[in-house]
Amino acid sequence: MPGLALALFLGVDLVPHEADGLVRYDTDWTTVYFESGGLPPARMERFVRLLDQGIIDIETYVGGSPPEAGKIRKVTYYVKSDIEISWSYRHTVLLPLERVQTDSAPYLHETTHILFPVRSGSLWFAEGFASYVQSYVSEHLGGYDGYVFSKGGNGAVEGLARRYLRKPQGQAVVSYVGRDGAPPDLYSDRWGVAAPFYVLSHSFVKFIIERAGLDKVRPVLRSPSLDEAIEESTGQSVEAWRTSWLSSLTGTTDLKQAGPD
Repeated sequence: MPGLALALFLGVDLVPHEADGLVRYDTDWTTVYFESGGLPPARMERFVRLLDQGIIDIETYVGGSPPEAGKIRKVTYYVKSDIEISWSYRHTVLLPLERVQTDSAPYLHETTHILFPVRSGSLWFAEGFASYVQSYVSEHLGGYDGYVFSKGGNGAVEGLARRYLRKPQGQAVVSYVGRDGAPPDLYSDRWGVAAPFYVLSHSFVKFIIERAGLDKVRPVLRSPSLDEAIEESTGQSVEAWRTSWLSSLTGTTDLKQAGPD
């Protein structure tokens, strides 16, 4: 359940300020800009409260304790129709208006990137971790899972991963999951490349967290060397984890033997 900070916040009236075609809301945790006219006031206020709840829940789950107002840097969000794809940088999250209108915005995923950045820069781990946290928080604490690729959240990701590993698209990107680099065309081919990469990364991170425990994964977030941190914290190398994960999905580490879909 949300903490006392959120319970107190829910009783506070939100006061919007409009200028330059944007409606602004400010809370202890967020500054949120909405495109003017994109949502009715009640829907904007509801989403601001979801964002605040998400920050509190992510900090509580990943960080291990509820945050204190003024002790963490506020996150800025923009919700506009000219934003095509959700993304985050520094302490700012950009969300497409249409995704917010339809309760499908991956706000928990992007907020996880902001609050708990992966210092090593490992793409598979950063995206897999943010996807796992988004699903865990929405399933156990509150908010909604704005999944883009991992339809069904943590409960369905293994099945999606298995299906991708039986397809050429999954076999083409799996060598980048658990290893450095990004598959070619990741940002230009969302369904042929990004979808299998995100799903497989989500599945692999979930596999590690469920077996090693979140306490063993927290230090990995802060380490400049992902491989060293995972081996030191969990007692297994990334490659050993990867072998076990692939075997759990396919029964083999030879993906050519996984069979057609």
